[in-house]
Amino acid sequence: MDARGVALADGLRALQEARWAEARERLEAALADGPPVAAGLDGLAQALWFLGDGPGAIAARARAFDAHLDDGDPGGAATSAVWISHQHSVRGRRSAASGWLARAETVLDGVPECPGSGWVAVERARRAPVGVEQARCAREAVAIARRTRDTDLEVFATSLLGRAEVAAGHPVRGMALLEEAMVAATSGRVRNTHTLGEAYCNLVMACADAGDWERATEWCEHVDAFARTVGAAPLVGACRAVHADVLLTTGHWSEAEAALESALDVHAHAIPELGDPAAALLAELRVRQGRLTEAAALLADRAETPSSLRALAMLRLAQDRAGEAVVLLERGLRGSAGDTLRTSRLLATLVDAELASGALAAAADAAHRLGEAATDGLRLTAALSGLASARVAHAAGRPDDAAEPSRRALTEFLVLAMPLDAASARLELARALAPSAREAAADEARVARSVFDGLGATASRAAAERLLASLAAVRAPRGLGALTDREREVLDLVARGLTNARIAQALVITEKTAGHHVSNILAKLGVRNRTEAAARLVASRS
Repeated sequence: MDARGVALADGLRALQEARWAEARERLEAALADGPPVAAGLDGLAQALWFLGDGPGAIAARARAFDAHLDDGDPGGAATSAVWISHQHSVRGRRSAASGWLARAETVLDGVPECPGSGWVAVERARRAPVGVEQARCAREAVAIARRTRDTDLEVFATSLLGRAEVAAGHPVRGMALLEEAMVAATSGRVRNTHTLGEAYCNLVMACADAGDWERATEWCEHVDAFARTVGAAPLVGACRAVHADVLLTTGHWSEAEAALESALDVHAHAIPELGDPAAALLAELRVRQGRLTEAAALLADRAETPSSLRALAMLRLAQDRAGEAVVLLERGLRGSAGDTLRTSRLLATLVDAELASGALAAAADAAHRLGEAATDGLRLTAALSGLASARVAHAAGRPDDAAEPSRRALTEFLVLAMPLDAASARLELARALAPSAREAAADEARVARSVFDGLGATASRAAAERLLASLAAVRAPRGLGALTDREREVLDLVARGLTNARIAQALVITEKTAGHHVSNILAKLGVRNRTEAAARLVASRS
C-alpha cells in the first residue's frame, strides 16, 4: 500500500474510533494529491461535522457526491446528496435542501433498489408533515433497509418510524419501535457514529413528546454520555435542549436553565440554527419567572416554528396582548398538523388566550378540539384537556362544571410528575370549590401557592394570592377594616402614586412582596385598580 493508501486507511480508522481531529488531518493529507476518493471524502465530511464545521462538511460531501458518480456508484451518490439535503434543511435553506434531494432522486432513476433508495425515503419522511405520509415514508425506508440488508439504514429508519408514531398519538406502538432500534444500536450493529447519534436523538425526543419523563431522563443521560465520549458538539447541544425540556416540565427549573444556556452556547459554535428549540424553551421559562424583557430578547430572531410561536404567544399573554397571542397560536397550529402532542400544547395555550381576549365561544371551541385530541389515549393530552375544560366552565360562570375536570387534570399531572401544571389544576379546583366550600378552596389555593413559590412562577403565584385574598374578603367586610396594618401602609403609598418599586424601597421589602400586598389590597377592597383603591382611602378620610 502506498503512502496515500496508508493515510486514507489511518484516517478511516481514526474516524471509527471517534478521533475526529486526527481523522480530519489524515484524510485531508490522503486527499491532497491524486484523484478524489469517495469514501475518504465522506469520512472527512463526518469528521468535520463532529468538529462543528458544518459548511466544511457540506463541501466535502458535495465532492463525495461527484466522486461516487465517477466511480459508477449512484447509490453512494444519493446517500451523500441526502446528507447534504438534510444539513441544508436544519439550517433553514429550503431551496438548497430541495435541490439536493432532487439530485438524489435523479441519480437513482432507473437504478435497482439500493440503500441509497432507503436514505431518500428517510429524507422524504423527515420532510413530510407528521402523520400518515411521514409514517409511510419511514416504513418504506425500513422495508428497503431489510431487503438490502443495510443495518445502519434499518436502525435509523426504525427509530424515525417510532418517533412519527409517537408524535401522531400512538405512543405504545411508537416506543416499541424506538426501543427495538435502540437494542440494535447499542449492540454495536451500527457502523456510522452520526447515524447512531441521530437514532438516539429520535428516541429521547419521542420520550419527551410522549410525556414519558422517567424514560426521557434515562435516555438523555445515556445520549449525553455518548455525545461526550465521541466529542459530538451538535449532539451535545441537541441532547441538552431535550433534557432541559424534561427538567423544565418536571419542576427542576434551575437545572433546566443551566442546560438551556449550555445548549445555546454549544449551538452557537456548531450549528446556530439548531439552537431555536433551546431559545424557545428558555424564553418560556423566563415568561413563567416574570422576566419578560429577557424572554423578548430570546425571541427577537425566532424561527417560524410551533414551539417558538407558542413561547411568543405566552409572552404576549403575560404582556396583556391576548389578541396577538391568539394569532400566533393559530399560526403555530397550522404548522403542527398531524402532531397530536404539539397540537395539544398549542390548543391548551390558545384556550387561555381566547379567555383573556373575552372570546368565550372561541375558547370553548379550542377546548373541544383539545378534547378530541385527548381521545388518542395520551395521558398528557387528557390532562391538558381537563384543565382547559375547567377554565372554560369557570369563565362561563359554571363552577360546578369545573370541579370534576379540575380534579381529573390534577390527578393526571401528579402521575406525570408535572408540578407547575398540577398546581395550576389545583388552583382551578380551588376556584370551582370557592362558592360552596370556601375553606376547602383556600386549602387547595394555599398548596398551589406554595408550589408556585418554590418554582419561582411569579404570575401563577400572584393568581393564587388573588384567589386567597378574595376568599378572605368574603369572610370580612369589604372596607379598610379588612386590611392588615402592613396593607394599610402600602395603600397609603399607593394613594401617593408610588410604584411597587418605590413602595418596596420605602418599606424595605422586595418589589415582589410589594406587588403581593397591592394584589391583596385590590381583592379585599373589591376594586379593579390602584386608582380605585386610592379613591376608597380618600373617601374613608372625608
